[in-house]
Amino acid sequence: MKKEAEDKYYKIGKISKICNIPVRTLHHYDNIDLLKPAKVDSINNYRYYSHDQLLEINTIKYFKEAGFSLNQIKKLLERNDLEYSRQMIKCKSEEIETNILKLTSLKNKLNVYLEKMISNGQNFTNSIDICVKDIPISYVAYSRYIGPCRQDEFYLRFTKLTNVVEKNNLRMIGTMMAIYYDDYRNFDYLQSDIEVCVKVDENREYDNTVRKFGGFLGVVAYHYGSYSTMNQTYRKMLDWLDKNELAFLGGAVENYIIDAITTSCEDDYITEIILPVKNIN
Repeated sequence: MKKEAEDKYYKIGKISKICNIPVRTLHHYDNIDLLKPAKVDSINNYRYYSHDQLLEINTIKYFKEAGFSLNQIKKLLERNDLEYSRQMIKCKSEEIETNILKLTSLKNKLNVYLEKMISNGQNFTNSIDICVKDIPISYVAYSRYIGPCRQDEFYLRFTKLTNVVEKNNLRMIGTMMAIYYDDYRNFDYLQSDIEVCVKVDENREYDNTVRKFGGFLGVVAYHYGSYSTMNQTYRKMLDWLDKNELAFLGGAVENYIIDAITTSCEDDYITEIILPVKNIN
């Protein structure tokens, strides 16, 4: 009987090597009735697998790699319900496509931050250079409401904005920004009209979700380091406006190029400040 079994069947160790599957996994499949050995020696309890089970093992590996659960694979292996199999495979294909889109979006987000981190080492000089720029039109996902102006509240605002982006399947192509709509001379830190936004890969507006940003003349400077000293950069910018006969129109923009997402050291923070302006004359 032993010689006959060895001629027609594979021992578990042999099938493990041929199919590149651990012996313990084959034991588990046996215990849960997913893949029972074709024959078990009644004397020594050796498990033997048939030639036909090579295909079955490869099919299990294929479905497992595709993300099906073992219970789903067991149903698929029955092969007695073609419509069920078709629906299961169709749903799994759609799930994989959704995951590809999510991973692609995640990759794009990481690339945005990577580009900013590279820029940190190459393009910035830690000096406050102020200039006037035409701010081009782009589209941003946004969330605006009145509330406290403090760090924990900003974390909440940015989290809500991220949810808006994800729920609407938008692709971020920039870093987080904040726009302060209140008069800076009478700023109320407890009740502040603040919008948080981020550039997205869109070319049209959505009600309360996506809007145009830019299309104005802006005075631009970069603040380096902690947010606690940012008022010094603002003062220098406002003095610069007076000297250059420019009027601040309100709605100061802060673009958080390097922030807590990319570093734990506040000294490494880089914030682009944009003040919408017009010529006085």
